[in-house]
Amino acid sequence: MASWEQLGELATVAQLTGLDAVRLIGMIVRAANTARLHRRNCRQFAQHLKLIGNLLQQLRLSELRRYPETREPLEHLEDALRRSYVLVDSCQNRSYLYLLAMGWNIVYQFRKAQTEIDRYLRIVPLISLVDNARVRVTNKNPSKLSIICIRYQV
Repeated sequence: MASWEQLGELATVAQLTGLDAVRLIGMIVRAANTARLHRRNCRQFAQHLKLIGNLLQQLRLSELRRYPETREPLEHLEDALRRSYVLVDSCQNRSYLYLLAMGWNIVYQFRKAQTEIDRYLRIVPLISLVDNARVRVTNKNPSKLSIICIRYQV
């Protein structure tokens, strides 16, 4: 049976659905700046994500989301960012007693979140290659693009 805390986290994640990676990173950075507990961990994590967000802004994320092969890894990255927001947000609402009891676990969760995000970021160059190949194919054969688009409009 789920605890009230877990239900609250699920509700928070559900509210974040539909936000792209860059917006989620912005929310994490703002939440980290107001964190009461684990300030150093929150700010280091946010600084790392801010660098990533600046680079992701240069990608055409909305265009990459059109195609299933590039949309899926981006959705996984956004899921990891939603969970990261819940983690950083939890550092605002916890008591010092909770920090004393769960301090090392939270540090472990930060490491785990950063590792997961970095794992999805390693795929970004491959996503860019797939997108570049798609652009080259469509520039050489515009009729092939319409076939591809029709095929994925299920």
